[in-house]
Amino acid sequence: MKKTFVAAPKRFFTAVLLVIGISIQTFAQDRAFAYATEPGNRETRTEKAPEEASYMAKRGCKIDILQEGSRGLRFLVQIDNPLQDKLTLYIKDGNNNTLHKEPLDLTSPRFVGRYNLEKLEDGDYTFEIRNGKNKLEKSVVIKTQYMVNRAVSVE
Repeated sequence: MKKTFVAAPKRFFTAVLLVIGISIQTFAQDRAFAYATEPGNRETRTEKAPEEASYMAKRGCKIDILQEGSRGLRFLVQIDNPLQDKLTLYIKDGNNNTLHKEPLDLTSPRFVGRYNLEKLEDGDYTFEIRNGKNKLEKSVVIKTQYMVNRAVSVE
């Protein structure tokens, strides 16, 4: 007697949704923002949010973001933490979704990290350092500009 395989629609769609779900989860975790290389050319500064007299600023904490090169989306983040408080760095999008979370090294009063934001779409992003409920933020705006060059030739 021959056995035949019959794919039931429920099982087929369940298997497809499972594969898609795993693929999306894998893609979401594929984004690596930090990378370890030597700092490059520090030509352009990003736009900064106005500095507020917050608890962290009074304690001497400061965040500075420099763009490496003039065209890339690689940033050098320097955080001064003179009292060596326990800090956590967050990178958030315009909807306040956390894209990256990293506890900072407490062995020195200055943290330096390099972050690659090239895979991100246009929009407003925030580098935020937190010490419990207290926070200090700097904003980065990614905006793609297209330039059209039209050439005309008459023969």
